[in-house]
Amino acid sequence: MRLTVEYNIPDIHCKKCADKIALALQFTAGISSTNVNLENHHATVQIDPTIINGTKIKAMLGALGFNAMIL
Repeated sequence: MRLTVEYNIPDIHCKKCADKIALALQFTAGISSTNVNLENHHATVQIDPTIINGTKIKAMLGALGFNAMIL
């Protein structure tokens, strides 16, 4: 089963920020796909909820230096 989680990440200011987030998410266990949108400061992530949850991803983004809110 897959679950889609969306985040508002207002700290995304450039392509390098978006790429940093996308790369970190792509190599996280339980995440099957990611889409980081620089223009609207959103990230959409498909997860396997038996492995990871939205709160853990939010904490991971915080550790990278990005404040994120689950939508």
